[in-house]
Amino acid sequence: MGARSITPAWSLSRQRAAALWLSRAVFAVAGLAPNLAAGQTSSLLLPPATTSGDDYDRGHNVSVTERGRPEYDAIGVRLGSFVVNPQLTSSIGYSDNVFNDNTNKKSDVYTSFEPYLNVASDWSVHQLRLTGAADIRRFAKQTLRNQDAWNVQGSGRIDVTRDLTVRLDAQADRTYESPFSADVVANLTEPSRYLRTFVGTRTVYDSGRSRVIGTVDRTSYEFSSVRFADNVIRDQRYRDRVTYSGTGTYELGFSPSLSFYARLEADRNNYGLATAFGAPNRDSNGYRGIVGSNFDIAGVARGTVGIGYSYRKFDASQTYRNASGMSVEARADWFPSELTTVGILLQRRLIDVDLSNAGTSWDNRVRVTLDHELLYNLIVTIGAEISKRQYPERSSSTDVYRAEVGSRYQVTRWLGLDANIGYGSNKPSGTGLGNPFDELRARFSIRIRR
Repeated sequence: MGARSITPAWSLSRQRAAALWLSRAVFAVAGLAPNLAAGQTSSLLLPPATTSGDDYDRGHNVSVTERGRPEYDAIGVRLGSFVVNPQLTSSIGYSDNVFNDNTNKKSDVYTSFEPYLNVASDWSVHQLRLTGAADIRRFAKQTLRNQDAWNVQGSGRIDVTRDLTVRLDAQADRTYESPFSADVVANLTEPSRYLRTFVGTRTVYDSGRSRVIGTVDRTSYEFSSVRFADNVIRDQRYRDRVTYSGTGTYELGFSPSLSFYARLEADRNNYGLATAFGAPNRDSNGYRGIVGSNFDIAGVARGTVGIGYSYRKFDASQTYRNASGMSVEARADWFPSELTTVGILLQRRLIDVDLSNAGTSWDNRVRVTLDHELLYNLIVTIGAEISKRQYPERSSSTDVYRAEVGSRYQVTRWLGLDANIGYGSNKPSGTGLGNPFDELRARFSIRIRR
């Protein structure tokens, strides 16, 4: 078999990849891109997938949410060689447990306003994209839970040669944490929030059957103070940190549908304060090696499966236990029909945590989502997730169960309707992790876009 027949699809068709990128950008403007405050916008409870595998989509399949719908796709406003897509989403929502406290449950309704602006180039080579978004939430009675989240981001891709591309990214956002997906004590009166900044580069070199990817980035976190149910205010500066990370990936294509990859990852956490709760800070180095396979089989499935080993070493190893163990990343989309896409996520990660007397935890989760095109312009989504965060130093854990049903109805090019209802249960076992709670959420949204 000649080399041409087994060249991976990322080298076979740059035009195809560009078209796919543009279709995804348009769909992002439909309301899926900004994920500013935890549990808002496109999903009430389920967070974004967090596997670190590189792109496995070779254009052999198109999911229900990726499929273009020319009669309903946003056309934007052209400014020279740029396309501008503005959007405004207005929502009314409900929570039956606003403070995530089962001993003193309080329900409330809220309104949210989510402006979003996407500016993207349509050049034949190179690429530039700028986005800005906000999520302003106001509660009717429990005003301490009001949120003002925002995000600005810029990215640019330089096509150095046919085979070599360099991407630059910069982002700043104010994000609110959710106890469903973060190490946040549940009985907070005010939501925990932080300012995050990110700058990074991604370099990709394609050569025949091989692809080499390198990334380098810097992320900083600055946390605001929080108020507890007993009116005690805690300064969270002990969580402020800067993380430097880098990855190197080598991928070898065996066929247009299958490849093998190996990746090395390293990061460095530098905390701002020398001590926290009388103990040294959590400055540490993390490493992970992983090997796996990417596949994209037309009309069947696409995904990535990788198994590796993680290790984290703390500068204050006499206080925080160094941790190591097997990690898993597996994510796949199954296409039982053109109208249905099933997504599966399996994950086991070693992550850095911000709890006192604990440096790391294992994040284990299983997620299944189903997108079904009920009508040409109506997509129904069902999702469920089970996760367990384990803290070896504390001999404790947190079990989280979540489920969600939602729909997206595109009435016209410029008008869309969203409806979601979700349930979550957070069950910690051990001290210092807060109290168990559950929450039922619902939201109805109107989207206006161009």
